[in-house]
Amino acid sequence: MSPPIIPTLKPKFLFGLTTKVNGNCLFLNENEIVYPASGVLVIYNISHHRQKYIHLVEPQKVITAMALCMNKNVIAVAEKGDNKKPTISIYDLDSKKRKKRLTVLTDLKTDNFINIKFSYDDIYLAALTNGPDFMMYYYNWENAKIESYVKATNPPNAEGPVLDMALNPTDNTICCFVGKGLFRLVTISDSIWRQYGFQKADNLDFSTVCWLNGDRILAGTMDGRLVIVENGELIAVYNAKTMIDFDPKIKIKAPLDVVPLAKEGNQRMDIKCCTPFKIGLVFVFGDSRVYYYEKTNHRYKKRNEYLKQTDPNLKALDTDRPMHNIETLSLSPNYQKMICVTRRSQLFWAPLAEMPKMLLTQAVIYFKPLGEDLHHGGISNLSTCKWKPIFITCGKIDHTIRVWNYLDCSLILSQHYQEDVFSVSLHPSGLYSVAAFTGKVEFQLVHTEGLKAWREFAVTSCNLTEFSTSGHMFALANQFDVDVYCSIKFEKRFTFKGHSNAITAMVWATNDMKIVTCGKDGAIYEFNTRTGERDMDIVHPKTIYMDLAISNDTNQIFPAAQDGRFREIYNQSVIRDIDLHQGPLDAIALSRSDLILFVAGQNGVLLSLMLPIMAEIKHKEFNVHNKNISKMSMTIDDSILITSSVDGSICIWDVMDAEGKKVILNDQFAYSDDILVNALDLKNKIESIAELKMRVKELEKECKYQITELTKSKEQQIQELNNNHSSLIKILENKNTEITKKHMADKSRLEMELNLLKDSHVLKLEELEANYNGKLLVEYEKYDVLQKELFKINSELEKDFNKSEFEQNEKLQEIVDQFNIKLKEKDENILKLKEQLIKDKQSMSVCVSKIEEDADREVLEKKAEFAAKLRDLKKINLNLRGELGSYKMKAKAASKEAEDFDRLIEKYEDDVKQLKISVKNEEQTILDLKKQIQVRDIIIEQKETRIFEEKLKMKDLEKQLLLTKENVNELEQTVEPLIMEIQDKKRIIEDMEAEMEDMSGEKKLMRLYISDQKDKLKAYTRELKNKEQIIRDVNRMIKNIQIDIHSVSEHYQNPPKLKDAVKDLCMKYSNEKVFKVSKDEELDTRIEFIKQRQFLEKTIINLKKRVNACAKKNDSYSKIMEENMILIEENNKLRQELKVNLKKYEEMESIYKRSKKHITSKQIKNNNTHQKLVATANTKSIEYPHKEHNNVNINNN
Repeated sequence: MSPPIIPTLKPKFLFGLTTKVNGNCLFLNENEIVYPASGVLVIYNISHHRQKYIHLVEPQKVITAMALCMNKNVIAVAEKGDNKKPTISIYDLDSKKRKKRLTVLTDLKTDNFINIKFSYDDIYLAALTNGPDFMMYYYNWENAKIESYVKATNPPNAEGPVLDMALNPTDNTICCFVGKGLFRLVTISDSIWRQYGFQKADNLDFSTVCWLNGDRILAGTMDGRLVIVENGELIAVYNAKTMIDFDPKIKIKAPLDVVPLAKEGNQRMDIKCCTPFKIGLVFVFGDSRVYYYEKTNHRYKKRNEYLKQTDPNLKALDTDRPMHNIETLSLSPNYQKMICVTRRSQLFWAPLAEMPKMLLTQAVIYFKPLGEDLHHGGISNLSTCKWKPIFITCGKIDHTIRVWNYLDCSLILSQHYQEDVFSVSLHPSGLYSVAAFTGKVEFQLVHTEGLKAWREFAVTSCNLTEFSTSGHMFALANQFDVDVYCSIKFEKRFTFKGHSNAITAMVWATNDMKIVTCGKDGAIYEFNTRTGERDMDIVHPKTIYMDLAISNDTNQIFPAAQDGRFREIYNQSVIRDIDLHQGPLDAIALSRSDLILFVAGQNGVLLSLMLPIMAEIKHKEFNVHNKNISKMSMTIDDSILITSSVDGSICIWDVMDAEGKKVILNDQFAYSDDILVNALDLKNKIESIAELKMRVKELEKECKYQITELTKSKEQQIQELNNNHSSLIKILENKNTEITKKHMADKSRLEMELNLLKDSHVLKLEELEANYNGKLLVEYEKYDVLQKELFKINSELEKDFNKSEFEQNEKLQEIVDQFNIKLKEKDENILKLKEQLIKDKQSMSVCVSKIEEDADREVLEKKAEFAAKLRDLKKINLNLRGELGSYKMKAKAASKEAEDFDRLIEKYEDDVKQLKISVKNEEQTILDLKKQIQVRDIIIEQKETRIFEEKLKMKDLEKQLLLTKENVNELEQTVEPLIMEIQDKKRIIEDMEAEMEDMSGEKKLMRLYISDQKDKLKAYTRELKNKEQIIRDVNRMIKNIQIDIHSVSEHYQNPPKLKDAVKDLCMKYSNEKVFKVSKDEELDTRIEFIKQRQFLEKTIINLKKRVNACAKKNDSYSKIMEENMILIEENNKLRQELKVNLKKYEEMESIYKRSKKHITSKQIKNNNTHQKLVATANTKSIEYPHKEHNNVNINNN
């Protein structure tokens, strides 16, 4: 017989993503991307929905950065190191194996690289370490050798942190570093990096940098500015938010004077992930906006704005940065797609270059999820189905329940809850589920559009749910107890007690007669679901059990414990207890055939164990997860294993090399496709389908009519085009003949001119040859003279060289002699040290012998202690054997009860046969109905999305209705005390009416005072306007004078002209026309002011008369209060206007003082009078608050 083979696992699909990695999503080609997930690098084919994996050599290490080299077909992965030594692993994309390992030579103060980049020629790899060192190591990665290194910061001016690094795209000797107050351009020569170019970045906090070409750099700042540097010189600074287009070649005057825009609330304005490419530029602005600039003729123009929408379900996880904050951008090789990575474990994408017209018209394009919508955070439970190829999971942090298909590796539905979800279990039919929340447990129906709550149980602290094998019962772990409910009547059948700590796992027997549980108290209990009693208990108080698996006959139990020891329990006794040396064991899964066993160890290691278990356990290890596995489960046919991790990743594994070990299913077995559909929803869908069919017919008729009209109009247009085309052809033919005639004439003329030029050229050539021959003879003579001089110089140099060589040899001999003397001294020292070492070894051997004697003594003492303990344990064993006899008697009694139960089952089977006959008749009718439904299913699927949206609206409306009902009830309760209050208020109002008669006199005085203040304020505003106009005129005149002076300065070398120009200038500005005009305007304004004053005085007299008339009338209290309130409001407004006008005046006065040299004496007088007016206004404003205070006192009374 061939030796038994251990089953192996092959990852089929991995749902997950590792975040907080620099460059953690990279395109291999247009359809393939590579990204880190758990302990592997996933190569994902987007179009075919398939994955390949690069298994990391050290999966437990944290990845910090990634970089891709397409020409050499390798990927570099930077990992956190041990003992302050970070490493970089280079993996081959073809062989999927590690090619090189790069390390640092010395210990650093940090343990990770924050950025790695390949040079443009793929020879070098630049790696930037984290603070406080911020060292850049320049590797020749193929030789695994550090070529050079440089400190990225520039202390004390800029100590960092360094946030980004960019290598030159055409020269591998130039690099740029940016950070807080840091902009550093460096170039290498003779293995030393030297700084050059622009470096005055004290007031600029840079966040990203990239090269637009070999000479030009674009850098982004934390306050939303873009800085362009060309050949080490600062060219321009722009504000990214308002920048529509820019030309990087144009130089701006004083670029550092560009001020950043003000922040709107808590909105971030930092720029990240600057990525230039062939046809444009993209970068991230703030948290989640991406700006795309298209490149046309060296100019960049803003084309689109992309937005990653917020996830309302994960808002609670927002810390310093929101969950939708974009951390990485990646572009496809043909610039068709753009992928972004946020703080959430999910990839998002958007079209980039070739976008449909619908998207181009949109103001903002939104990122969409790439692939399936994944869990964020740990997965607390996982459950598989028997009838359908689906499994269900629940998230600890994202509060979601998700249903997946393990054959298609796809997500079927996802539902979010406002409360914590602790556990979920799926019914064997896949039509129902049980979920545990805070304070309740829900029995749910699994619909296509979501999970519908059907029945609710008030269980306060349920952390675990589990359906029975046949699905007619389900168990709930209620704190330390297990409650068993019926799935049909929802009655509580049993409550099993015994655990003293939290229950961690529950497993049903295949016949649903028993349920086995384990917990953190180190207990394993077996409960009987027929009698409600506990049949077995195994307790290890110091052990924490996390999971267990049982065989079909429930005789074998395999628990997973935190102490890392593998135990096999057979017939209520532990027969094997072996340390697997894999750390704590978190989960375990046994196949339905009882021949395949998988165990989850520390850091996500999966072990496949050989069954049956021997004295020495044989196993195979498999790594995909790098965090602990929270749950794992096998499918009904034992062909697929599903594992979930505490980091939110889910892996679907194919079980290989398991021929003869998998369970054999019935030939008629096939996965069910049936779903639950609400009858009302189905009716509505059918009605909507009928309406849509009618609409389609109407549209078809309309389209036919439009097509016929279009064909007629287009035929007419074609005829017109043909006629125009024929006439144009004739015209062109005529022109062509004329052009050919002209061309022939020109050709003959040009040939004649060419012959003449040839003759003149030959003559010139002969003259030049004669001249050059004479010059050559002269040069030959000069050459002979120089050759003689060179010979003399060479002979002198040889003599000097011989002398220097002799002197050098003498010096060398002296150095050799000195070195030999020193060597002899060193040899003597070494001999002394060797003698000392021999003495030390002898002393050490004596010490070792003493230690060995002490150790032997201790061993003998320990042996005596353990012999005593063994005797005690043997006594305990004899007592336990006595108890075992009593348990056997109980087992015989249980067998008798089993026989009685068999008789009852026979009766039940007869009833089932009768039911089957009736079921067959009903099935025939169901088949007919199914045929009708299948025809309509295709149309229903298209409209389900619309119905889902309508349902959401309905839910919102129902919530609003409930709120309104509650508000109505609250209002009814509040109305009764209000009626009582109104009656009390009426009495108070009657008392206050008497008081208001006294207040009416004071009110008249207030009105008069307000009218005076209004007049004064209007006068001040007019004077302010006049002064503003004067200042504008003066400024305009100053500008004109400056221009004229500039034109006069052109004649500074010609004194007569300069003199005339100065005279003209004096004549031009000595006259007082401008000031006369301003004086006339001032007189006009004064006259206008007097007229308005008179008009206002008349209105005041009329108003006083009205007030007197009103005082006589006995107006009601409500009218008086309203008028009083209006007056107070007007008073306050007038005060505010006065303050604003005074501020404006002060600003204008400061401007006016600058141009004081050019103001005439009349204007100075006007200014003095205005200052007096302001002074009086200030005194009035001091008096005014006092009066307002009195007014407030009156109101309080």
